Amino acid sequence: METYICEIERMGLYDGPGIRTVVFLKGCPLRCLWCSNPETQISKNQIYYDEKKCIRCKKCTEVAENNAITFIDKWEFDPEKCEDADKYIAVCPTSALKKAAGKMTVNEIFDEVMKDSSYYRNSNGGLTISGGEVLLNTDFAFELLSKVKEEYVSTAIETTGFSNYENLEKLGKVTDHILFDLKHMNSKSHKELTGVSNEIILENLEKLSRWHKGIIIRFPLIKEMNDSDENIIETANFLKKVKLNEIHVLPYHTLGLEKYRQLQMEYPMKVLEKHTKEELNRIIELIKDVGINAEKKKKKSKKMYK
Repeated sequence: METYICEIERMGLYDGPGIRTVVFLKGCPLRCLWCSNPETQISKNQIYYDEKKCIRCKKCTEVAENNAITFIDKWEFDPEKCEDADKYIAVCPTSALKKAAGKMTVNEIFDEVMKDSSYYRNSNGGLTISGGEVLLNTDFAFELLSKVKEEYVSTAIETTGFSNYENLEKLGKVTDHILFDLKHMNSKSHKELTGVSNEIILENLEKLSRWHKGIIIRFPLIKEMNDSDENIIETANFLKKVKLNEIHVLPYHTLGLEKYRQLQMEYPMKVLEKHTKEELNRIIELIKDVGINAEKKKKKSKKMYK
């Protein structure tokens, strides 16, 4: 079994407890306006194009089948027509092209993950599968998580929760820590910000919280989108209702902008304003006042696939 992997990040410190290896899968059903990893959104392979390095030799168009790459007024790539991205990249004399993902098997990833097994045991760390959305790759993730758990290594997933509950339950049984995103409590606002409503997400979280003991909520904090006192307090009250007691607040950042440019995708956020330290602290205190443990956490935008 194999799937597209955008990156395997070793020595991660922000995606679960301890030192972790984070595997970034491809494909996500949400389209969050602030997404910092656009290369994980679609399940097809993509190519980064660095216009600054390109010398317009057009050698890539000569080897691209089905007009997967065209270069008339500007360089354009159609992932639906791509059969062999490595071939296009190999002929580029200036390294202006770089693939956004590569196919890997469960065994190949397992071998990479286990290279740092000693660090996991000394720090209570392990494997985290991120995305994209892991629930779009449930069978692949289940096989990998199960294989790692057989080695007594900690497992974690990051998820939007947007899937049928059976997928979430299946992965939950082989996962020690579930980093579960909540973005907005109002369904209409949630759809405006992410492209999907939140009923399935909240229902799945409520079901999961009845039995899984390793759930940590992640809340991406976006100015003037989900940072109102009303939404913050409603989120905290919901967590209290389902007996969850830990939330990590992820401040907005713009580290993914260059990836949008090289993937020739428009960045959907129009306002790039960030919260001040004082504003962040006030929001965290609002959550704590409801009785929920809250803290600010970094969330890196990962490097481009090499």
